[in-house]
Amino acid sequence: MTSEIINMLRGTSLVKKSIDLFIEMINADEYLYNEAWRIITVEEKVERIPQYFYDRDIRINNLEKEIRKLILEHLSIRPKYDISGCLALMSLVKDGERIGDYSKNICEAGILHKRAITDLRFYATLVPIQKKIAGNLPILAKAFKSSDEKLAGEILRDYTPLKRECDVVLNGLFDVEMSNNEAVVTAMLSRYLKRINSHVSNIASGIIYPLNEIDFVRGDILE
Repeated sequence: MTSEIINMLRGTSLVKKSIDLFIEMINADEYLYNEAWRIITVEEKVERIPQYFYDRDIRINNLEKEIRKLILEHLSIRPKYDISGCLALMSLVKDGERIGDYSKNICEAGILHKRAITDLRFYATLVPIQKKIAGNLPILAKAFKSSDEKLAGEILRDYTPLKRECDVVLNGLFDVEMSNNEAVVTAMLSRYLKRINSHVSNIASGIIYPLNEIDFVRGDILE
């Protein structure tokens, strides 16, 4: 195992707590992502984002702050220990925070559409992408908790195929006639799923690769 993140599991109590909080963040991301999709596909008309959704998103933001505080505290006490791992985790927590934000954006797309997303022309194409990402989020939490490079590698192998599938949806909008509203909402959802896939893959890369190679897969930077 080459990842600095894995080495941190043998570190101080502050470092271990930061890892535990990050796993909590990933679990919260999974909830928001799945809930956002449920809201826009089950409810006939989405008028606003529920307060409980905002509350969970705020929790994710607070976790990011708390993790950074713990890392800084650790480095102030033991400045020569786990430096690379701490820097890596500082980067990855931002990816975790962004997943929550893009999940909220999915809800906003549902509000813009004024009705359930299931009537979109490209809905059947978006569903497999959404489901694959939904399946990768619990795998990501498990991989991070157990330092499992094999599980992380499974997520990274999905990165490029999912990215291409999102691009297929976006490019397909140029070949059909539809309302401006439907085209914009479809483009938004395609983009948000693509970005969430990237951030999930970024985190997975932190389990496998050393600091200087995080966010890279097979030589291609994760956008």
